Amino acid sequence: MQQLFLSVLFAGAMTAGTIATAAETEEERAVRCAAQANVVNKAVALRLEDKREKRARRLVMKDETIAETTDKEHVELLVNWVYQLPEEQLGEQTSLAFEMACKQFAG
Repeated sequence: MQQLFLSVLFAGAMTAGTIATAAETEEERAVRCAAQANVVNKAVALRLEDKREKRARRLVMKDETIAETTDKEHVELLVNWVYQLPEEQLGEQTSLAFEMACKQFAG
């Protein structure tokens, strides 16, 4: 289980790092990471419901909260990341690990 968590954490950090904004404060980072973790959580749920990736992207973007807080390009990247994960790494811990990695990323 710890190996799984570390794998998700590392991949999450790499994904979070690619969509971090320049010169953001810790508070701004926390808000961004929470919003992105929300995308990850929704994408995981849709994948577990056997939705196709393209459909999942559309459904995630239809969520008003997500559409207001996360750029479309970031949603696409995050949904793609979720759909690349092995199925055994999907669950509530996925978005938690992602958010933790996102907050810790300082690149």
